[in-house]
Amino acid sequence: MAEKHGIPIDVLSDATSEVLKKYRLWFAVPAEIKELYRDKLGINLDKRNGEGRWELPVPATYVLDGQGVVRAGVADPDHTVRMDIEEILAALSGIRGGP
Repeated sequence: MAEKHGIPIDVLSDATSEVLKKYRLWFAVPAEIKELYRDKLGINLDKRNGEGRWELPVPATYVLDGQGVVRAGVADPDHTVRMDIEEILAALSGIRGGP
C-alpha cells in the first residue's frame, strides 16, 4: 500500500494483531459490548478480524527520534482522547532542536 500510494514513511500492517499485543495496544471487547455491536448495530468484528477475534486497537500516537526513542506519546482506549497537534509539533521541534 505504501509503495502503491508513494507514502514516504514505513507503514506497518498487523492483520493478526501480534504487534498490537506486544505493545499492549489492544483490548478484547466485553461480552455486553459485543452483543450491542452485533445485535443492535450490526457490527461483526468476528467477521472482519477473523473468527473469534472480538478485539479492537487502542488509538495511539507516538513521536520517535532518529534512534527510535519515544519522545512523546498518548495511548488511550477512549477513541476521543488523542494527542494534541500542538504537543506533536512541540515534540518534533524538540527533536530537531528548533523553536
